[in-house]
Amino acid sequence: KKLNGTEVYIRSPLSSYKTIKLIKGILIDVINHLVKIQDETIDGQQTLYFTVPGNQIFYLEEPAKPKYYVDFTYTSSNSKVFVSYLQSNLNWRTQYQLNLNNNQSDLIAMANIRNDGKSPVFIDQAELICGDINLQIHSLQYDRSYRMSRSGSEVYSQSKSSTMQMDFGDAFTLVSVEQGKELAGLYIFPIDKPFTINAKTNFLLPMFHPQVSVERYGSISKTFLAMPTSGKAQRSYRLRSDRYLSHGNCIIREYDRVVGETQLPNLAANNKYEFSIGEDADIIYKENVTLISAISFNETESKVKLSSDKSISSGVIMTRTRYTYKIHLQVINFKNRSINVEYEQSGFHSYQNMKLIKLDKHEFIQDGSSIKSNITIQANTTENYSYTIELIR
Repeated sequence: KKLNGTEVYIRSPLSSYKTIKLIKGILIDVINHLVKIQDETIDGQQTLYFTVPGNQIFYLEEPAKPKYYVDFTYTSSNSKVFVSYLQSNLNWRTQYQLNLNNNQSDLIAMANIRNDGKSPVFIDQAELICGDINLQIHSLQYDRSYRMSRSGSEVYSQSKSSTMQMDFGDAFTLVSVEQGKELAGLYIFPIDKPFTINAKTNFLLPMFHPQVSVERYGSISKTFLAMPTSGKAQRSYRLRSDRYLSHGNCIIREYDRVVGETQLPNLAANNKYEFSIGEDADIIYKENVTLISAISFNETESKVKLSSDKSISSGVIMTRTRYTYKIHLQVINFKNRSINVEYEQSGFHSYQNMKLIKLDKHEFIQDGSSIKSNITIQANTTENYSYTIELIR
């Protein structure tokens, strides 16, 4: 039975611990606790609408509680019967904090479980499942940051029992997430101790504490342009963990100070992940491109035409141009310490072919369709580099 429109009594603000004064009103919205009253002390008995805490509303009828009914059939010969269902109001995500201090790296993982429902959830045992999971759950009742996606982000928690009630404070001091195990391309993190998640509440649980190595470097990654360019290096990191990392948000701290934030993907054990969190104003680069030569030539391109009885090969003459560029790179380090810089030049897709011409004291390499170099620059130093490439269009 719906209680909207029924008479209720609300606790007056003038009440005390010894004396409780009640005011009669009409319940307008049982979910939001919106009540209507007419205050006789106001001239004309003005109608007032306001929200009241749920524990200060006194009902004349017993409030209805939501009930869920599930009908199913089973074969009596089966020794065990399991009933499972999905709750879109109960979701989770991984949160990380990466602490860096000199050469020490510390990664802390937490499970952020969200109960977006209207009632507490009592869980005896649970499993947190992460990976690339696809479930057809269409609900807008919970935060988008907890929703599932094909990129392998947040997934659901599957409760095995909901019959045990625990005090929140006691449960928090005991409950933790156990070591994850791989299952069919996903990872399962068991929780074997009972706990309670109150309504509209985030519940944080400690997860694994992996051994990680983090390498800091300045990153210069740019697209080739036949004109002068300049910019700042990115503050970049290369992370490697000794165990699987589930997708999640990561706060980065350097020497106990927050310096950035990133999203870690689902990362296999001992695999590396590279990311950047912003520009480094102390590492500047300038690049000039000089055209040395541009030579046009004819090239015969073979094309095959299929007929009903045989294949006919014909030659098509194409006019192409071979460009030779010399690229001058200047990197300035304004820091009072040496730095490592990783340089990458890409963006040659509009050319048919790209080739790095090796010279003496060459510090650059060709990796597929990119030019790369690892550079160490001393404190307060300006370094100049150059290399030559050949492009065919």
